[in-house]
Amino acid sequence: MYGLEEKRQEVLNFTADVSDEEAHIRPDKESWSMLEVLEHLYLMEQLVVYQINQAIKQGDQRTTSDKPLHKTRNRNYKVTAPEAVQPTGEISSIAEAERSLEKTREATLFLVHNKDKETLRNRTFPHPSFGDMNLEQWIEFIGWHELRHLDQLKEIRRNLNNKG
Repeated sequence: MYGLEEKRQEVLNFTADVSDEEAHIRPDKESWSMLEVLEHLYLMEQLVVYQINQAIKQGDQRTTSDKPLHKTRNRNYKVTAPEAVQPTGEISSIAEAERSLEKTREATLFLVHNKDKETLRNRTFPHPSFGDMNLEQWIEFIGWHELRHLDQLKEIRRNLNNKG
């Protein structure tokens, strides 16, 4: 559904051979560690699920244009994560990160499983870069957002290996 599972699997395949020790290391003072990136993905999906729920319950019916969600992966365009999805250090291991990501994915799939396409297309809420997006676009965005951060995870690992 919306490519979510395939994109998530790419992240999990990458983290499969990351040690907890390596996952805690920040490549520099301004950058996140791999665990912080994974926590951010968890927090982001959790927030999107909450927002989708709110839009279904209280949202006005509105339509919006298609957004170029694939551009989410472009890491040349820097975005500061909203405070609500900034990592806090609550996740302390790769296994814990994977469990957290599994929980949010279950919530996402449960939420959209029985929703008709019309509801998902006719409710919107704003994205900081793309503007108003309908709920289908938000669901698809989760996967593109994860691929953006998969690229970040790979950058972090390269930087750590270059230092070592």
